Amino acid sequence: MGNAQPRQPSYLLKKGPSTEIAITCGDATLRWNEIEERACRLANAIEAAGVGPGEAWAILAHNRVEWPEVLMANARAGTRVVLLNWHLAVPELVALLEDSAALLLVVDEALAAQGVEAAAQAGLESVVTMGDRYEGWLQGASPEPPTERSVGSPMLFTGGTTGRSKGVNRSDQVALAGAWAALPDGWGTLVRMPAEGTTLITTPLYHAFGQGVMNASLAKGMPLIVHERFDAEATLRTIERCAITCAPMVPTQFIRMLKLDEETKTRYDLSSIEWVLHTAAPCPEWAKRAMIDWWGPVIYEMYGSSEGAGPAICDSEEWLAHPGTVGKASARLEYSIVDDDGNTLGPGEIGTIYCKRVDGTPSYHGAADKTAAMTLPDGRFTVGDLGWLDEDGFLFLADRRVDLIITGGANVYPAEIEAALVQHHLVADVAVFGVPDPEWGASVKAVVEPVAGAKLDLDELARFSRGLLAGYKVPKIWEIADRLPREAHGKLKK
Repeated sequence: MGNAQPRQPSYLLKKGPSTEIAITCGDATLRWNEIEERACRLANAIEAAGVGPGEAWAILAHNRVEWPEVLMANARAGTRVVLLNWHLAVPELVALLEDSAALLLVVDEALAAQGVEAAAQAGLESVVTMGDRYEGWLQGASPEPPTERSVGSPMLFTGGTTGRSKGVNRSDQVALAGAWAALPDGWGTLVRMPAEGTTLITTPLYHAFGQGVMNASLAKGMPLIVHERFDAEATLRTIERCAITCAPMVPTQFIRMLKLDEETKTRYDLSSIEWVLHTAAPCPEWAKRAMIDWWGPVIYEMYGSSEGAGPAICDSEEWLAHPGTVGKASARLEYSIVDDDGNTLGPGEIGTIYCKRVDGTPSYHGAADKTAAMTLPDGRFTVGDLGWLDEDGFLFLADRRVDLIITGGANVYPAEIEAALVQHHLVADVAVFGVPDPEWGASVKAVVEPVAGAKLDLDELARFSRGLLAGYKVPKIWEIADRLPREAHGKLKK
């Protein structure tokens, strides 16, 4: 009797027992009280399936109405949910299931074939398909909150753009499960999110960015509209129709909206928007200025990573005063720029970006060697980005070290070239990288995705680039591709 653990508070969210609609995705909706009950049922079902506190389970799903209950159930159960990227091939999914030691997979009906195959290859027997089976599984579980325990957090994996993805362990989500909402609410405050309104999410919820904004919205009691996929005009239409105040976006989405025809761009009333946060990939300066001119000073930028190298944050006014910055460090971390010999560099000097967090250094799950390689003896760590700090402490990105091109002894940053080329009205997307060159060490190559239906003249594009770039930065090799392999959250898979 004396050892019995107290029950959690009945509700995690501010809206508590409200019967108002909390989330809409397509034709599906859930009310605040339904999310709370379903999260309790799912937490109990996870535990009954043999997944205990601290152990991993996984979800493979498109954007859909069940995502809030998944994250809240994981928090209540004290488990580590692995958010699987549905773009991945079966062997890549197998690697994540094996690395995380997941004991259960919940999979979207539309992704069942690849999910079931990946689970089988990983030796994972417990698979639940969303739809009727999932609903029956939940209804068979208790709606009572599980006993109090440490909050469960997602096991975030690195993007895998520079090698095999690794799970990240961080110490910044330490609390009791009943206090879960304070964590995303606090994060939302750090990134200057409004305290009330309605949020539109068009980014993938398997990614930390989308689910971070989703959780912050829920914790603040803000209803959510979730789109299954991004569509430029549909986004504008929803902003007007639903009086959207908040939205997470990525630069690729900005560019696709900016390239809509003028009649479409001016058709919709966007005056309700107060806060648009972007991250995940470099944003060309021209696109950032154009968005601020179009939507007003509501564009915020955040720099961070799965490892916790953020958030750095800046609003539109700060960015206009420091063009190109990705923000200034929030109170819980500090940035420094380090050269190849481990020396800390001064303002304006480009080097590797290192971060020190007040809550400790992250680690890679089951990869002590990779953890050691990213960490300095004093606890500062890097995710491999290059950049510099200005005199006021604002951070600027040059590129990722792995993407740096050295041609004839000169450093060339692909992100700068990509930002220039995508300004061309017939360019939808572009990837720039180095290829071996016997004389120069490396040559700059550009692979260009034309706007749908456009006939792109590469000679004309080369002349266009010479008006924007120094001669040694202009690509020497050009190629056209039907579509570039960009992640839904914006990162280019080079």
